[in-house]
Amino acid sequence: MLALIPAPTGTHALLRNGSLCCAGLLAITLLTGCGGTSVASKPMGTVSGTVSLKGQPLTDCRVNYISEQLGASAGGDLTEDGSFTLDGPIPAGSYSVFISLPSEFTPAQAQSNKGLSQVPKKYLGSSTTDLKADVSEGESSHDFDLK
Repeated sequence: MLALIPAPTGTHALLRNGSLCCAGLLAITLLTGCGGTSVASKPMGTVSGTVSLKGQPLTDCRVNYISEQLGASAGGDLTEDGSFTLDGPIPAGSYSVFISLPSEFTPAQAQSNKGLSQVPKKYLGSSTTDLKADVSEGESSHDFDLK
């Protein structure tokens, strides 16, 4: 049979003080970081705009912004008039822009690929697109006419 023997009062105090010390060191480490600049500390911007294909509004798709340099990405679904607003603020900087399926779609929409099937293949991936956008602090607006 195992019997639990209470630890002396001094040990409890030592453990409690040790835990507080570790918690304090953790807080300091998290606040100071590792010397790099986090995405959250960079100037942020919101993005909206339009996407058209041969002069007509593109619909049933999603526009995506990605920056490997900044380690950031965001996207926004295209509305009936081809307009979009990215899902949240992103760090200011240069981005590649590509087109994909909308964030929410039914199996029938995915199969028909109505909007996406019309888009030239070069715009369908981050490594093949030639669309670029510079996001500045505050509000940015970008209009793309795919050809």
